[in-house]
Amino acid sequence: MIKIAITDDHRVVSESVDNMLRQAGLYDIVSHAASIAECSEMLRAHPDIEVLLLDVGMPDGNSLDCLEEWKATYPHVHFLVFSTYAEAAVINRALSCGADGYVLKNCSKEELIDGIKVLAQGGQYVCDDARQLLRMHPQNDSIELTPREREVLKLISEGLSIKMIADRLCLSFETVHSYSKYLKLKLGVQNTAALVRVAMEQRLV
Repeated sequence: MIKIAITDDHRVVSESVDNMLRQAGLYDIVSHAASIAECSEMLRAHPDIEVLLLDVGMPDGNSLDCLEEWKATYPHVHFLVFSTYAEAAVINRALSCGADGYVLKNCSKEELIDGIKVLAQGGQYVCDDARQLLRMHPQNDSIELTPREREVLKLISEGLSIKMIADRLCLSFETVHSYSKYLKLKLGVQNTAALVRVAMEQRLV
């Protein structure tokens, strides 16, 4: 049986995937984690993990920031990013950081199971929708932002807080916070200062 670990901060997702894989009868769910810190501890505590399903956005940061270190420390673990981020820039970054596969959360059960099997055998796997995104947006040096993302980024670069931006754009605090997290992910940075610096370097604002 393939030994699986799941890192996802949404309990309903984690439990649903757990139940689905157990019902398939080919997998042993070793452990769960709901944050980057918990994932690091889980990797230390369970050296038998073969495939780790990894969400990107965690309560304590972006899991891709830790992926290279995890891959170097635990070379026997195959990391399958399992995410809602349907963006070529994010997929490319995950793969460049050492992910062995990328599956979108809107994929079919069969695709997720196929991905796990391929990784467990030492291969790489990208689901159909993610491959299509990569074909449509080949990797290059430019960063594509939606009009709303550019608007939020411009206000962040002007020094406005998330609450101030939410009030200005008539959006909820949570929505603007999500935009901020996503922008940091797309630009490959960890904090607001770096976000503004890279945005200016790339002439995005």
